[in-house]
Amino acid sequence: MNRSCLFIFFTLSLMLLYQGLCPVLANAPATAKIVFSSTLDGNAEIYMMNPDGSQRVRLTNHPARDSAPVWSPTGEQIVFNSDRDGKWDIYIMDADGTNVRRVFKTLAHREHPAWSPDGKWIAYTLHAEWAIYIAKTDGRDAKRIASTGFLGGDPAWSPDGTQIAFCLAQAINPGSYQLRLVNLKTGDQETIHPEPWLRMTQPAWSPNSDQIAFAHIPVLRQDVPKGTIYTLNRFGGELRRIVSEKGGRASHPTWSPDGEELLYQQKIGNHTQLFKINLGTSQIQKLTRRGSNFHADWFDPQVLPVQPAKKTITTIWAEVKKE
Repeated sequence: MNRSCLFIFFTLSLMLLYQGLCPVLANAPATAKIVFSSTLDGNAEIYMMNPDGSQRVRLTNHPARDSAPVWSPTGEQIVFNSDRDGKWDIYIMDADGTNVRRVFKTLAHREHPAWSPDGKWIAYTLHAEWAIYIAKTDGRDAKRIASTGFLGGDPAWSPDGTQIAFCLAQAINPGSYQLRLVNLKTGDQETIHPEPWLRMTQPAWSPNSDQIAFAHIPVLRQDVPKGTIYTLNRFGGELRRIVSEKGGRASHPTWSPDGEELLYQQKIGNHTQLFKINLGTSQIQKLTRRGSNFHADWFDPQVLPVQPAKKTITTIWAEVKKE
């Protein structure tokens, strides 16, 4: 009897120890999932599906519009935009659609949420100032990072946690946008592919930080009336067109967790659909066919994001506060 009790106690202790050491995937999907916004049921709601487009599951069910979902680095939570309180603001929910909460106590027009690699911070665009901010996931310690200009924004955190890429509207060239990188420790900025009359938006880092995908509209070119998806090496080089310029406008690229594919959305007739393209073979697969579907993000528990640099954003901001 004593041996049985001892065995049960030992087993329970191991289970509790495992849960304490490995809580990361407790509520995360067990298999790869794509989260996205869709009007499939008549209203913009958040859905989840397999990477091949099968097994759609609706996560939100609200009269307001829900959009721009992004997985947390561990897959346990989803950050998204909603106007359910009267303005577009930022909300977080668990991966199964429960426990929805607004991030900030004070309502404001905030968009384009993006997680830090350590999952402790969220970058976003504050429309009242046309600026990039970061804040903790409970809304505290909000800090302005960079100005975006009118209609700029789209912050994207680098996988190592040291930089944020964003879209800067150019005042001297109305309608043109540049991609900028801001160093979170120094505040220094640099322009990616500094060429005038380009419209580069919606940056997305590759998982290894070597490349950035983005939507690109060649301004003032009559032969290219529509925008499409490009990639560019982090340290410069030539633009690589990923999606053909034929067909509807393609936008909002998102990397697969293994870096081998890109998700994107494209206008087909009166609706927008989701596609993925294999970067090695250029093979394209259409993932959605009904309603309008947009703003997709991909999580795979088998390919977790790379670890942030030793000086994560938490450490960086602690140093800034001391100065």
